[in-house]
Amino acid sequence: MRAGFGTFTLGLIGGHLSSLRGILTSSWRIIGPSGTLLTAHWLTFFMSVQLAGVAVATLTFATFPLFTVIVEAVQQRRFPTLAEIAVGVVIIVAVALLVQPGGGQSNVAGAAAGLASALAYALFWRMSQQLGNAASPVTISFLQNGVVLLLLIPALFFAKPAPTEMSEWLSLVALGVFNTAVMLLLYLYVLQRISASTCSCFVALEPVYAIVFAALLFDEAITPWIVLSIALILAASLTLLKIEKQVSPPAL
Repeated sequence: MRAGFGTFTLGLIGGHLSSLRGILTSSWRIIGPSGTLLTAHWLTFFMSVQLAGVAVATLTFATFPLFTVIVEAVQQRRFPTLAEIAVGVVIIVAVALLVQPGGGQSNVAGAAAGLASALAYALFWRMSQQLGNAASPVTISFLQNGVVLLLLIPALFFAKPAPTEMSEWLSLVALGVFNTAVMLLLYLYVLQRISASTCSCFVALEPVYAIVFAALLFDEAITPWIVLSIALILAASLTLLKIEKQVSPPAL
């Protein structure tokens, strides 16, 4: 439903036929796999939220700069620098704190799903960069969300009955329209006015306000382990973003 409402909104804004006709064949070959990675990112992230809660899901996802460094090192056939390795160790320790002590199997599984979400996003980011100026960012996002929609439509036949409460439908609409389409437009607007590295730093702050809202709205506990993990992962992620400041992640 998120992909459906997001695709519809982005299609109204940037999915017109003239934009689609101008996309090269080589770019179409990237849009499909990148949309598949976006699907994997969303599914594993929501799985992490359900298994271990908002704190674990957002903090493990915040490790995506580490996976980006690893992917870049593999692509460039080089070893990570000592600074990148040191930051990576800090991130590993921070993630370990999230599943200790005695978090249970769901906590461990949720952290694993969150890390898978971060890896899928890092790969999605790198693949999306290959599209370059093939089309406007809004058109590319429209197509990638469309791929997610096509891949997940069959799941509706195996899903639970459709929501019956209006509040649930409004939440789904908000997730697709505001948290996907409008967020992308805001990101593009800001990106025209401040640097990409600064934008990336704001993206890395997501766990902080997500955990605060989860505590206020869903009574999720903020433990000392979570606070320590926030500090370590934020410091490590911002350091990696500074190291890789010439690259900035696309908005979701």
